[in-house]
Amino acid sequence: MEAASSSLQPPPLLLLLLLVLQAGGNTFETHIIGGREANRNSHPYMVSLQKAGTHLCGGVLVHQQWVLTAAHCLVQPKELLRLVLGIHVLGDPSLTCHIREVVLHPDYKPPPHLENDLALLKLDGKVKPSRTIRPLDLPRGHRAVAAGARCSVAGWGLTHQGGKLAKALRELDVRVMDARMCNNSRYWHGDITPRMMCLEANSSNQGPCKGDSGGPVVCSRGHVAGILSFSSKACTDIFKPPVATAVAPYKSWIKKVIHG
Repeated sequence: MEAASSSLQPPPLLLLLLLVLQAGGNTFETHIIGGREANRNSHPYMVSLQKAGTHLCGGVLVHQQWVLTAAHCLVQPKELLRLVLGIHVLGDPSLTCHIREVVLHPDYKPPPHLENDLALLKLDGKVKPSRTIRPLDLPRGHRAVAAGARCSVAGWGLTHQGGKLAKALRELDVRVMDARMCNNSRYWHGDITPRMMCLEANSSNQGPCKGDSGGPVVCSRGHVAGILSFSSKACTDIFKPPVATAVAPYKSWIKKVIHG
């Protein structure tokens, strides 16, 4: 994906290493490297953002008519995009919705800066909760998840670089890293803001990657803690761990948009 132009020079490390986790284009396809196939219907809040039937990004249903995803996924006009709900295997019969409205966070900074990387997408109608489609609640408080928390991520990605999309939804266990460690000179070198979450897999050869953007980070049952945002080009680089936007600090904005 081409980085948007900016009058400010990005941090050199971030410019060289940042690779937003969106599928498509002429770079890498989607990945969750490692992990396992999720149980069918175990993630009824998962959404696939698609163009012409091809998966681009993940998303999470947070209301009967609203999906939360990563703002950088919205590079195409909404008329060309569709939201697919209630699926486990890509291409199976599912609920496909048009996007009525796109609301980017007002302070969103596109790549290579990539801050406040959140967007809300309004469906063209309300969905009826069921066994296969059900919203995921927002966090209870306004503080990001503490370091050491055990979480999970999910997506429809490649199981290895250069392969084909995994048809079935896959999931991966991760842990929230200490923010100071993630920001030191060996890791992201000061590019991580207080509203970001660094994630670490159990193994050095695992991690979310390109195409998993917009998917939820779930740390406590029934609540969305983060939205996957970016990684280094080498998605399993232990010194450049994947980064998500913490949802809790944005809860007031999300509620204002949904109910406003």
